[in-house]
Amino acid sequence: MGGSRIAILLDNPKRDGRGVALLAYELQKRGACAYVVPMYQQGIDLPLIAPDWVVVNYARLNNKPLLEAYRALGARVAVMDTEGGILSESGLDSPDNWARTFKDSGLSSCVDHYFFWGERVRDAFAQHSGIPLDQLTVTGCPRYDLCAPKWRGMMDYKREGYVLVNTNFSAINPAFTDSDASEMAIFEQLGWGADYVQALFGELRAVFPRYLDAVAELAASQPGRCFLVRPHPFEDATLYEKRFKGLDNVMVDGEGDVLNVIAHADCVLHLNCGSAVETVLLGKIPISMEFLNTGTMRRHASLPSQLSCLATSMEDLSLLVRDAALRTARFDADSARARIEPWFHSIDGCASARVAEILAAAKSTRAQSKRSLTISLRGGWPQPSLGQLMQGLASQIFGSLGVARLRSLARPGRRDKSLASNQLLGMLQGLAACEGNPMKFRVRHACHPHTGLPLASLHLECA
Repeated sequence: MGGSRIAILLDNPKRDGRGVALLAYELQKRGACAYVVPMYQQGIDLPLIAPDWVVVNYARLNNKPLLEAYRALGARVAVMDTEGGILSESGLDSPDNWARTFKDSGLSSCVDHYFFWGERVRDAFAQHSGIPLDQLTVTGCPRYDLCAPKWRGMMDYKREGYVLVNTNFSAINPAFTDSDASEMAIFEQLGWGADYVQALFGELRAVFPRYLDAVAELAASQPGRCFLVRPHPFEDATLYEKRFKGLDNVMVDGEGDVLNVIAHADCVLHLNCGSAVETVLLGKIPISMEFLNTGTMRRHASLPSQLSCLATSMEDLSLLVRDAALRTARFDADSARARIEPWFHSIDGCASARVAEILAAAKSTRAQSKRSLTISLRGGWPQPSLGQLMQGLASQIFGSLGVARLRSLARPGRRDKSLASNQLLGMLQGLAACEGNPMKFRVRHACHPHTGLPLASLHLECA
């Protein structure tokens, strides 16, 4: 019967694609059978694939019914968060509060194993979550494996030596929701108090125009420098393109993996952006535009400022960007790395291997895992909406791949949520080349078990 069948959910290919590919690659090396499942099609595809393990990208109240459906089918659920290293020390998303909320919401009964980026969050879950200690493992986050020298062969990029501006305003400039009001509703659904959300969004709205003005002023004052503005993966890039249209030395480009873009930058500007971590791990210096920061914004994500060279004024920012020696003298790389490790584990290139080892070695539950057309029809939800039922029915008739493509025509932003088979294959081949591994791969769409029509999910096989 072969190894375990393991399905890995993928939310944002631009941010998470290579981490998921790396995990799939390590699973394949261990004889497991890997599937990559788009997050929006998970409730339709997973009941048809019937995996032994489902590796989800988060566990919260909003996806609890889906986790319960997967376990009812006999699959085990593992959590490998794609967000979670940049947390507050005392807010709702502080490790202790996160773990308590996890237990209070009943999620502990939905999870068979939890993989953590670092020991700080694992320790909180060990104390407060209700999950047994032997089901809590610090592995690191697979996408940060690419920061290790072992995988640096994946770090090519088309430009060199630019000032990288990593933006972080998806809450008020969203790409995948209709407005910042929708984003506020999501924050409240995740448990943030209405007063807190109002304060945070108010400060973001006030700071954002000043942030844009600061970048424009900086670029205009240094016409000989190239500035690359990279919108957050969940942001609408159109606003930046319009704002910087008249500046010849400013490019707005969100393509490619952020690690590659950081690796070839001269320095990285940000404001409370988690990419400060990757910047430090890749041996570059993050510069925080701290003169624009506010108390609530800083507390909401305190680690990026702590890791950065702080620009205290517009004049200071200009000096730091101009003078590499100055920012080097003011930046303590050893201290920054020490702050990172409790949240991100050691960046040794082996997080994906640690996750794969546990999943592949676990006793197979294949005999218990079963398919269900009924659950697939409902999109995995116990009480689906009419729209969810219509999508589920169409996916049974035409295949979820065809339905996903039609939906992306209606909502073009959804195209960024899919990973093509040739893209995944290219990632796998690149990873194998880094290791000198002779393995050959084949990537195809999984098929509906009754109609044979293609599903949106990708199936990785050795060629």
